[in-house]
Amino acid sequence: MGRGTHVSLFFVIMRGQYDALLKWPFRQKVTLMFLDQSGKDQHVMDAFRPDPNSSSFKRPTTEMNIASECPLFMSLTQLDNQLHTFVKDDTSFIKIVISREEI
Repeated sequence: MGRGTHVSLFFVIMRGQYDALLKWPFRQKVTLMFLDQSGKDQHVMDAFRPDPNSSSFKRPTTEMNIASECPLFMSLTQLDNQLHTFVKDDTSFIKIVISREEI
């Protein structure tokens, strides 16, 4: 959907050795951030709450579940206009925050 016009971010739950200890389906709020490196803390953020009925958030039965996406996370125009803000020394940072509280 955002191909060629936007930065798209994807979140996927992968199978792990401690899955039996976790509570399923996954219900924590997920916040995705493209970090501002100018020091102004004007990060681009998007957050979502998982749909507990979606197979994306059930306990994985294969190596990974179907990814959840933010296909229009940040427009390439916005990135171009503020390139110095989000890219420094050819490096950008993405931060993912998972809340402790369930929805």
